Amino acid sequence: MIHLNKISRKLLLLQRNELLSNRQKYLRKKFGRYIFTNFLIHYFQKKNLENLTEKLFKNELNTFEKYLPVNVENIVDIGCGLGILHIYINQKYQNQPNFYLLDKNTVDTKIKYGFSENYESYNDLNQTKNILINNGLLNEQIFIKNVDEKISIDKKINLVISLKSMGYHYPIENYIELLRTFCVDETVFIFDVFGAKYSIEKVKENFKEVNIIYEESTAHTLKRLYCKGLNFF
Repeated sequence: MIHLNKISRKLLLLQRNELLSNRQKYLRKKFGRYIFTNFLIHYFQKKNLENLTEKLFKNELNTFEKYLPVNVENIVDIGCGLGILHIYINQKYQNQPNFYLLDKNTVDTKIKYGFSENYESYNDLNQTKNILINNGLLNEQIFIKNVDEKISIDKKINLVISLKSMGYHYPIENYIELLRTFCVDETVFIFDVFGAKYSIEKVKENFKEVNIIYEESTAHTLKRLYCKGLNFF
């Protein structure tokens, strides 16, 4: 069972709208974000939210698990949020990988969904690290990177993940130059693109191999991609 504290539960409900029931969505709309996330959340059942969260992220992993490399030493996640996915990835790789987790370290004053050049953020990187340590990862496996600061990674990266983040909420091009500093031909990329914004042909401008491995059509059309061979020209 995943373990979440009060602060991380609030952040999670801001990041993952799909964890809300229809009634909870109604309450958020009726009373507003501030009252919802600071007061009404205390009436939610903690165990139920943790069960839903575990199910959600295990399902996420199931959509791409068979495309993961057999052996992984270093993983980068762009737009990691609270990092919950990596609890299960860490279990898969038997506590072996190092995790380089990139995100903003701020909670914006309004909720904004969809594609934007300046995507809003609802995250606390201290909470990200705490959640991972409280759920089985070792401190020495975790490297937190604030994207509003200069980022440097001096390891060969085997796997780059960015779910509902790079390509889905903001342009892939924001991170291409950074990716070129630590990725190699064998690096595997798993990320989502916003269907109305990115065609496969556009993604191929940056990657040699591009495959759609999962599609989802809800409020936004999502294509989950497996890519390999970053173009270095």
